[in-house]
Amino acid sequence: MATDNKLLSFILEDGAAQAKEICREAEIKRDEILENASLKAEENAKEIENAAEKKAQSLNNIASSNASLVARNMVLKAKREEIDRTIDGMKEYILSLDEDRYFDILYRMAKSVSFENGEILLNKKDLERLPSDFGKKMEEAGIKADVSKAPADIAGGFILRNNMIEINCSIDSVIEDRRNEIEDFINESIFN
Repeated sequence: MATDNKLLSFILEDGAAQAKEICREAEIKRDEILENASLKAEENAKEIENAAEKKAQSLNNIASSNASLVARNMVLKAKREEIDRTIDGMKEYILSLDEDRYFDILYRMAKSVSFENGEILLNKKDLERLPSDFGKKMEEAGIKADVSKAPADIAGGFILRNNMIEINCSIDSVIEDRRNEIEDFINESIFN
């Protein structure tokens, strides 16, 4: 039996040694797995951090772009309002000129139009202050027409009308026709 005990003792010792070796290998494997998991976690954390930084930068760029766009639109709106005020001021200025200067503008406007055999329509205010030589000066400018006694519904300027055509030379119409040029002039004068 002593041999059986020796054999059993040998098997137990060998099993214990193998178990110890398996535990040592398991600990090494565990340490490798933990090390790899730690490295992977750090790598994932870095990726998440980089993605968050990119997202934050993207949001910052979008916010900055939006702020620039809002500021640009505010400036454009302010410019548009100033241009509109300036154009309205031009109309008011022309309409408030004394008779000589106001009608001189109408004569100059008439030079750009050729018209015969019709009538010239003016607003009520202009009909009441019509210079005595108005017809003669309009004819010299190239418009051969009679002044209508009926007032036109315009703020200033004149309308030429015959049976077939009507030419609107009101101050509003002339300014609107030349609005782009006027706006360019205002932009150059005021904003540059």
